[in-house]
Amino acid sequence: MTGRIQSASAAAVTASLLCCLTACKTGRSSSIRGSECCSAYQHSDSLPDQPPQGVMRLAIGGDSRNDGSHVVPWAFREARKRGAKAFLFLGDLEFTRAEDKFFAPQLADLGGVPFYPVIGNHEVELFGVIRLPGTRHAVKEFKDDFLKVPGLNIAPFTDVVVYSADLGDPVHFIALDNVSRKGEGFGSEQLAWLAGDLFAASAPEKVILVGMHKALANNPVTTHAMDEDGANAIRESDAAIALFKKHKVAMVFVSHSHMYASYNQGGVEVRLTGGLGAPLVKGLAEADGGFHHFILLDVPRNNRISLQAEVVKFHGTPTKDDQDEANEVE
Repeated sequence: MTGRIQSASAAAVTASLLCCLTACKTGRSSSIRGSECCSAYQHSDSLPDQPPQGVMRLAIGGDSRNDGSHVVPWAFREARKRGAKAFLFLGDLEFTRAEDKFFAPQLADLGGVPFYPVIGNHEVELFGVIRLPGTRHAVKEFKDDFLKVPGLNIAPFTDVVVYSADLGDPVHFIALDNVSRKGEGFGSEQLAWLAGDLFAASAPEKVILVGMHKALANNPVTTHAMDEDGANAIRESDAAIALFKKHKVAMVFVSHSHMYASYNQGGVEVRLTGGLGAPLVKGLAEADGGFHHFILLDVPRNNRISLQAEVVKFHGTPTKDDQDEANEVE
């Protein structure tokens, strides 16, 4: 009897996997790596409605352009309601830089929760694809319009948006730019600045978090990342990972691909969270990360190891993409 039960159970698992693989392959974006795209990268913790005493709660998300489902106002209100002390935004506010003026009024939904944005490719390229003259001007406008929180340590570069900030007692946040310099990854100057900032922040009581728009190259989930930008960008990506590992970065947050995934890359915990309203990755099922969302992260003040991250799902009508991510390449 036991053998028959085990056999039936194995058959059920096999059937489930075959069904999932078929769903993944059918009409799915070619940017998703391999066929094992089901639940392997869908970890989420369950957090209480409000952060416990001694815990700092942060909200994180990216990619709100084309927000036909109105995910952003929901996410901002939900983050505030659940006790977030800051919102880390990972780029692509609107479809074009000129439309960012339509995003700014939505910040009122945060009700005073500080907003820490990372620059995305749609901030420096027309429709996220066409590189125009005047990228430096777009970078300056972004800084003038959105880097308004006091206490930012802004790197002295005119062509990228790079800064760090201490968020209360335990958290040191670093915002990097891997989109403004076309095909260059981060650039040697930014990496040198990063090394210095990480060194200065590497006190035992500090929890270091890093945000950037594109995912690092050679991640296990998607090639819609720094892989797209060529060999130099991939080398820059590897150099960044080495720095993150050396200085014990607690977690890295990325977007660009409109989905959710949780994975470890080179010994560094990464959360891919590109679900703030932009059209979801073509053909990606909800079970594989194809849903609108943002993340709540709880950071205990007395324990830098035990970070808890909950994926907060949007339950309205989703906006889905019928275009392959591979067509949106810098």
